[in-house]
Amino acid sequence: MNTKLVYTFVFCFLNFAIQAQNNLIQLETENNPDGSATIYATSYASGNYTLKVDFNLTGFITNFSNPFFTTIKQGKTQICKLMPDRSAGYRYLRYSYNYFAGTSFRKAPENYLHYVLPIMPGKISLVTPVNHIKTILEQKVDPFYAQGFTYGIGDTICAARAGIVYNINDQLKKGEGKTTSFSDNRNKIFIQHKDGTVAHYTILAPMLSLVENGDMVIPGQPIAILNQPAEKYQLLFSVNYLDESKIKGEQPSEAYQTLPVHYYLNNNAVSTILIIGQKYQAEKSLAIITEELSKKDLKRLGFSN
Repeated sequence: MNTKLVYTFVFCFLNFAIQAQNNLIQLETENNPDGSATIYATSYASGNYTLKVDFNLTGFITNFSNPFFTTIKQGKTQICKLMPDRSAGYRYLRYSYNYFAGTSFRKAPENYLHYVLPIMPGKISLVTPVNHIKTILEQKVDPFYAQGFTYGIGDTICAARAGIVYNINDQLKKGEGKTTSFSDNRNKIFIQHKDGTVAHYTILAPMLSLVENGDMVIPGQPIAILNQPAEKYQLLFSVNYLDESKIKGEQPSEAYQTLPVHYYLNNNAVSTILIIGQKYQAEKSLAIITEELSKKDLKRLGFSN
């Protein structure tokens, strides 16, 4: 084996857990004539987000637990209404909030089995190991699942599953050297799936994104090109779910847990977990591409009449 090609890469989850609170979602309060207060959320984000609101209340009656959790879509949504407590001497309302891409789960969801290799049909990629940063630091880490895929200059990274693009960075024009840096500010494309899980495509080389936030992608669709010289062309890929128990804490940390991913290699093969150090070739499969598409999407994309 050519050991020069088999790197053990590190996924840095230092800041993946909490989405940067950059005004993607804003809350506002409407005070009503009857003394009640209505809370609205306006989301400018692509895809669904889980919203966590911590209330500090006096003089209001609520029918929900605190902190309050809800899933919101793009646009303006009423998230709750606080009724006045007529027996209280005064009313006080304050809240803080944060938000996370995807849908929160009380337990790990059953993994969806229809993933394709994130490489172009006919291309071959070597699967490389990926470790969590805590493993390198000899700290305790939850079960961790991720794969590295090798590419070459000019190669195309493809979507492994249908979903909505919600977070892109293709601004880093210098690839990482032989020593992988512990940074979450890498080139990346994050995609949210129909079931609320999210895929992290983290790229260790300069790239040109072929998609934008809000775009819907299908399995096998080109999403980025590795368009500049670099020491290595590598994709770190993982599928994650938002752990409800993690975000219920006062200081949510590492809220996303990884899931084992099964891939379809061709129409006749059953889905399988990839073997580290082995090379795989991608084949196009119409059955897998259309698996999660609605009738409307199938017609729009020309897969049906």
